[in-house]
Amino acid sequence: MELFSEIYGCYYQIVSDILSKSDTSVISKQEMLRICDKKGFAESSLSILPKLCSGEWSFLKKTSSDGYTSRLSHAPHMPATLLQKRWLKALLSDTRIQLFFNPDALSELQAALSEVDPLFHPDDFYYYDRFDNGDDYTSTDYQQNFRLIIRAIKDRHAIAFRYHSSKGKISHKAALPLKLEYSSKNNRFRLIALKYPTGKRTVLERYNLSGIEQAVISNITADDMSKHSLDDLLRQDCDAEPVHMVIKNERNALERAMLHFANYDKDTIQLDENTWECIIYYNSSMETELLIEILSFGPAVKVTAPDSFIALIKERLQKQLRLMQHT
Repeated sequence: MELFSEIYGCYYQIVSDILSKSDTSVISKQEMLRICDKKGFAESSLSILPKLCSGEWSFLKKTSSDGYTSRLSHAPHMPATLLQKRWLKALLSDTRIQLFFNPDALSELQAALSEVDPLFHPDDFYYYDRFDNGDDYTSTDYQQNFRLIIRAIKDRHAIAFRYHSSKGKISHKAALPLKLEYSSKNNRFRLIALKYPTGKRTVLERYNLSGIEQAVISNITADDMSKHSLDDLLRQDCDAEPVHMVIKNERNALERAMLHFANYDKDTIQLDENTWECIIYYNSSMETELLIEILSFGPAVKVTAPDSFIALIKERLQKQLRLMQHT
């Protein structure tokens, strides 16, 4: 049984937003595309817009060459179900949630869900493939640094900080934050940032968030540091040959894959009605982690290139087979 009714799923939320905006005014294809990109996955617009605009989903009425209005009498309304409330209450017990909400907001959420039993507790899970020495998400300094970095990424400003490396070395750094990535294997957040000063060539560095101390936002902006777009810089950081994999959209495999690999730079192409190709770009330092993540999907995903990555998959499967034969 799925956790939530599909009526409350991602695609329904996107269509609901489109219908709400087209209830009182004309909405363009471009605006619908922006809603899909903001609230959905990379391939969401390819699935939703053709059905809405062609009339296959007869919710919209065409008013001009690029304009549509809603056929509904009222804007859609989807209140949270009890199951959703129980799931949200469970999320509040995850220490990582404190990174995204300040104490006042968390208190309001706890109060709003005070009469709801959580769907599950953190102790209900045993992570056999995760290191025990993850980040301390309850640390006030860690939470403040996390929010400061998020703000710097949004405002496109550099930060200055003291960095305590895993080897015990302390140094003073300045960098332009580009992206925060989470490692489920290590249970840690890492910062990908453009080194400052940049010099003749751009250098991207990775910092464990737990090693960042005394961070402050500087007056240096992204425009001061690089003429390249931030997306281009992140793509340049992907020094390994991209992995090509084919996804059969069975048992919601496509949506699960897009969510699971959301932290990677990727391109998604529809091959036929039920088959998609996903090209994942990554840094070589993440190769083992990506390998494990892809294998977790089993037969729903097939890697077609490069040969070197396919060889790694075969090697790991053969190793697992040998271990099973000796147990």
